[in-house]
Amino acid sequence: MQPTKIPRKAVCAFGALAVLAVAACSSGSSTASSPASSTSSAAASSKMGTQPLVVETAELSPLTKNFNPLSATASTGWNLHATDLIYEPLFLFNLMQPTQAPVPMLATNASWSADGKTLTLTTRSGVKWSDGQAFSAADVAFTFNLIKKYAATADVNGTPVPTSATATGPNTVVLTFPSPEAGNMFAVGSQQIVAQHVWQSVGDPSKYADANPVGTGPYTVSDFTPQKVTLKYNPHYWNVSSIHVPEVIFPGFATGTSPAAVESGEVDWASNDIPNVQNVFVAKNPSTNHVWESAAPYMAANNVVTMLFNTTKAPLDDPKVRQAISYAINRQQLATQGESGYEAPATSSSGLLLPAGQSLLSSQYTNDLPAAGDAAKAASILTSDGWTKSGGKWTKNGNTLKFTLIDPSNFADYYSDIQLIATQLNAQGFDVTAQGTAGGYAPWNTQVENGDFDATLHWAAGPLPYTAFQQWMDSTATAPLGTAASGNWGRFKDSAAQTALGQLAAATSATAEQTAVGSLEQIMSTQVPEAPLLYGALWAEWSTKNYTGWPSPSNPYDDPGPSNNQDVEAVILHLTPAS
Repeated sequence: MQPTKIPRKAVCAFGALAVLAVAACSSGSSTASSPASSTSSAAASSKMGTQPLVVETAELSPLTKNFNPLSATASTGWNLHATDLIYEPLFLFNLMQPTQAPVPMLATNASWSADGKTLTLTTRSGVKWSDGQAFSAADVAFTFNLIKKYAATADVNGTPVPTSATATGPNTVVLTFPSPEAGNMFAVGSQQIVAQHVWQSVGDPSKYADANPVGTGPYTVSDFTPQKVTLKYNPHYWNVSSIHVPEVIFPGFATGTSPAAVESGEVDWASNDIPNVQNVFVAKNPSTNHVWESAAPYMAANNVVTMLFNTTKAPLDDPKVRQAISYAINRQQLATQGESGYEAPATSSSGLLLPAGQSLLSSQYTNDLPAAGDAAKAASILTSDGWTKSGGKWTKNGNTLKFTLIDPSNFADYYSDIQLIATQLNAQGFDVTAQGTAGGYAPWNTQVENGDFDATLHWAAGPLPYTAFQQWMDSTATAPLGTAASGNWGRFKDSAAQTALGQLAAATSATAEQTAVGSLEQIMSTQVPEAPLLYGALWAEWSTKNYTGWPSPSNPYDDPGPSNNQDVEAVILHLTPAS
């Protein structure tokens, strides 16, 4: 991923999900055990640690006293990924294992109607807000009705807007949506719930700073300065005996300053792209300093990096050209040189993130993308499509196979990648220019949204199949050239893809999900709206000096990096004192 901190974290881990409605691993009933599988207790854990946990998730300074879970762009709590610690969601989802049932939090069960439009939730009994008042199903209904009322302004991370939300009992809520959302359970289930007795007088939630939040989560805000947010464990938490970390501190780091703090041991848990991480971080104290793997790629993967094609522009409007480009690329060189070994080459044209999506992968797309590329196959595809070599360049109807590949020049890895790709393709007869755009993320993102590009490298919106496929293929998310699109920036349109996306959104069984994903894999492989290149790194560094119980390859109970609100809560509730 690009190493510039605010674009990488705020946009990749948060912004892309805010633009899109992201998907669930499964539907039907949800009854998985809660974090730490601990019985609720009125007293704090007897294994409570003595040290705070210092967490760095985004470079943001100075901090503002805003913890509004319905105003993600403005909220310091959201941008530091502390929101779920304060405002708990209905469920937690393990994105390292997308087919795993969600973990019950404020909701203990979820059941979809056969058409995927109506969700019945059972809410947890015995939960209290941090001010001592009782939580009930009415708070859940209120939250979704607030989203409905202020759909135009509330920034709720892609949560679908319901037609109705009704508490049918003290522990039962019925949500009805205008279109199927069963395959979109992540966006529904990960919504944080607010207190009706506090928020009923707020009005437009986008205008509320929420400086003194009242939540149901395991922590409350105990101290705030423009340089640091301190959270203290919530004695009213429904599962307080699962809390072993007494305080969580989120420092405000200026841009470019956090890696040094991580390397020096000032931070316990971080999400940083640190060059030469094995030597500058792990080797400083191998017994306590950790990353996901001891060898390259070192980091876990949480998205698929692709070459995004503008399918409205010749010659990239030809799927055979896009397919040939994909086979011509040496992904291993991108992984080794462009990404410093932190991101592995994509091995499947299906677009699924592997190995997380292995159970959904159709066998014909297993290892069908050679790491070093297949120049002969690329040439064969082009020849069969009517292209011939003239003067060493692929030519058709008097035109060379020419396009420009862009990315911001300050996205050091992506800029290196596009230069490598241009060199690779030009050596095979393509006519490619690699162009580093000026101004960083914002102007490039505007170009991408408006369709003002030929091709670019881009990250996918997370590891879940629906999330990525919707970003790549959903014609309802796109827009005419020159107008900002919320997704499908390549303007790909295909009726079969739209049908399969609808089937995936409505899927209420594993069989229906597999069928829909299989159709989308086939479209991705043959029409190549985007070419999978790399499995994008989930940056994560942590110390076991004070706390143990972190995720690992042998126990991937959650993402290891603090770059998502859900991950921060799930991991912290699994930690126990080191001594």
